[in-house]
Amino acid sequence: MNLVTRKTTTLVENIHPMPQNAFTVQIPIIESKEQDLRQLLAVVNDNSADNAILSFSVFNNLHFARILLIEGPDHIKTYASSLVLMANVDGSIADFIEQLVQENSAGLDLMLDMCQGYPNRKERSAQSRKNFLNDHQLPSQAFYINTMGRNSQQIKLESELHDGLQYFLNGLAPGDFDSAQGLRNAVIDFVGKRPELAWALASRARPSRLWQSLENLRFAGLVALGVLIVAWAWPLLMGWILTLRKREFSDDQDEHRPSLSRLNALRASEDIAAHNPFSAMGYLKPGSIRRMTVRALLATAQVMLRHVFNRGDLAGVPQLGLDGVDTIHFARWTLLDNDRRLLFTSNYDGSLESYMVDFIDKVAWGLNLIFSNGAGYPLTRWLVHEGARNEQRFKDYIANHQLQNQVWFTNYPHLTAVNIANNESIRDGLSGPMNEHQASLWLKRL
Repeated sequence: MNLVTRKTTTLVENIHPMPQNAFTVQIPIIESKEQDLRQLLAVVNDNSADNAILSFSVFNNLHFARILLIEGPDHIKTYASSLVLMANVDGSIADFIEQLVQENSAGLDLMLDMCQGYPNRKERSAQSRKNFLNDHQLPSQAFYINTMGRNSQQIKLESELHDGLQYFLNGLAPGDFDSAQGLRNAVIDFVGKRPELAWALASRARPSRLWQSLENLRFAGLVALGVLIVAWAWPLLMGWILTLRKREFSDDQDEHRPSLSRLNALRASEDIAAHNPFSAMGYLKPGSIRRMTVRALLATAQVMLRHVFNRGDLAGVPQLGLDGVDTIHFARWTLLDNDRRLLFTSNYDGSLESYMVDFIDKVAWGLNLIFSNGAGYPLTRWLVHEGARNEQRFKDYIANHQLQNQVWFTNYPHLTAVNIANNESIRDGLSGPMNEHQASLWLKRL
């Protein structure tokens, strides 16, 4: 067995369908070192995969990573800016932190030495670094995964499979086969004879029945709890809704138009890969009722994102490509500063313009439910009406709150969500019986 075969076999043996997780840390910056930190992160971002400071390419379990520098909630009066490091990983966060510290300790030291409270040189160890990251972790209140259980290694290997099959098909003459089934059998035979591709003939690992059963029980229990809350507390809920409606009459909306220079700066970092990062942050409207509303809505959203919209369909946004796969890879909502601000981040395919239009056209009500609790949001009615439907004002609001990513990394920059789903279906089609029609449809994916 050659080196390539052994490496590929090892990777495949280590692939298991496991939940993806959201890693987030927020760490206060030392004011006098902010400019140095920005310069360091600019170097990291120039080659985010293989730079000598923080090398993200060493992670087999990483999908996306980003680093943001955000101003403090009272930035003008009191310096409180912070560094936010976020990652979408397969498996446990503890394992990711372990590898982050093991593989990038020198880079972490360079970066975090400019943050408050980082252990000094004499106190630094693998354990002290892990403790520091754990102490600054933040939970995400809602987390969207395009397809639960589809891990980063699988995505990259199935892309290599697609490329290998393209090479094989390009070498065939149009009249070599007179049936779709015959051509499919030839493809399967080719894969079986190539050591670096033969792994694809094994059925794809899927979540165990026990895991699926536990997830179904969890969902059923949460739905039952929700029904009980509505049944027993509906007078309180009605009062809550009426209170929110009353406050809508006195809400202020942001009518400030973003400058062209700001828009150009934001767009300059887009379209580097087949997908783009998006980050935006804003203050919540004052008052405990708004904070409680956001938390309740995000908790409800998390239930739906985990149990319903977990196979490439974020409420139908947008129904493009294959099998209803949307263009969003990951998204999350994270409350900061004792629920004073909400940070939203996502990784999406295509342009920001089409990204926003898809949401406005299809689920403006969903945008309104959560984001209308943000200060300056376009005026809403009964929480779900109007708001984002005022398209220009909504786009201005987004531009005013969008953040620049100091560092962004993607582990598969050439692949869209549609590409990834298609590659998975190609791999699945290498096993099991097919009739002529099914084989013909499968071949079209190639």
